[in-house]
Amino acid sequence: MRLAVDTTAGSLADVEHLVHQLDEVLDAQAGGAAGDTADPYVVSTHVVREPLPHYVLVIDWPDGPPASEVADRITAALPGTTATTSSPALDEARERRAGRLARYPGRLRVERPTTPAEVVSHSVIDEVEGLAGVPVDAESPVDLTGFARPVWREGRCVLLVQRSVTGLVPFEVRAQVPCCSHH
Repeated sequence: MRLAVDTTAGSLADVEHLVHQLDEVLDAQAGGAAGDTADPYVVSTHVVREPLPHYVLVIDWPDGPPASEVADRITAALPGTTATTSSPALDEARERRAGRLARYPGRLRVERPTTPAEVVSHSVIDEVEGLAGVPVDAESPVDLTGFARPVWREGRCVLLVQRSVTGLVPFEVRAQVPCCSHH
C-alpha cells in the first residue's frame, strides 16, 4: 500500500508533529499501540512548492491494509489533510529519488550512539555519507540519539552526517534554527 497525504505543514517542526499523529493512526490501523518498537512502514516527507510551499507525507506499507481504509482513517483523524494514490511525491518515493524518511524499519534500533556499520546492518539505510568530504568509515562513532532522518537519493537510502566535537552526528538535527534567525 502506498499513499500520499497532502498537508498544510510548512515547516519541518510541523511535519514532524504530523508524523507523530500519523503514527497513532497507523498503529491503530495495524491493531498495535502507538509507540510500538518496530516501524512496519516507511513515511517519507516531500516538499511541494506550489501553490505555496508545504509537505506531502508518503506512506509505503508493503503488508498494510488497503489504501482506501488507511486514507479514510487519516483524513478523519488529521483535519486539513487529503489522502490520495496519485501524487508526484508517490513517484519520488517509489523511485527512491527524493524524500526524507521520518519512519523506516530499523529506525529505533539506530537512533543511539552507534557506528555506520551497525546503522546499515540494523536498518533500511544503505549508506552513511559524510558531507563536505567528511570521512566516514564503518567503525566511525556516530551519535544518532533520538533522531536520524535519511533521504532517498538515486535509488538508495542515505543518512547524511557531519563532524561534531564528539564524532559524527546527523546533518539534520531535531531542533532546526532558521537561517538568519538572529535578525
